[in-house]
Amino acid sequence: MNPHDETELTSRLAALEGRVPVSASPPALRPRARRRRFAFSMAMAPALVLALVATVAAGVAGAVVVSNMVRGYEGIENPGQPLAGANMECMSPPVAARFLADHGFTVVIWQVEAGDPNSKTNDGLIATTSVQQKTPPAHGYVVPGGLQDDGSVIMVVDQRVGATGTGDCLGDPMP
Repeated sequence: MNPHDETELTSRLAALEGRVPVSASPPALRPRARRRRFAFSMAMAPALVLALVATVAAGVAGAVVVSNMVRGYEGIENPGQPLAGANMECMSPPVAARFLADHGFTVVIWQVEAGDPNSKTNDGLIATTSVQQKTPPAHGYVVPGGLQDDGSVIMVVDQRVGATGTGDCLGDPMP
């Protein structure tokens, strides 16, 4: 390269640099815009925290409400339960009552379902009844119930018209 060309390039570069505005500090955003953005984020922080807390509280409260409303009782004949595999559905209610007493269940509530689910009352309601009693009925299909927290057992007896039984005795005549 020719030294004359190098001198010419240096002088042109110096002229360009002389025309560029120079400041002691680096370029920055306008102060007003930066303050507004920071103020907006600070104003939204409490709202975001409140929304987060409300969401967590709703989730916890919802779980508590659902767990208190829904209480599942395992069937007394289910695997792992006291009378697993007893086949009480094939017994008549009096025989089932003796069987329960022989196994230490002395407090039994018998829920008797009766009536005709295919007919209606004068009010337009299905003509069935559901009654809880302390003594077992004379006949009906036994539906094994559940062991309650207090140690009592609820047993269902289906005497409705058209009932067919459950489990191993499905379709057998009503005991």
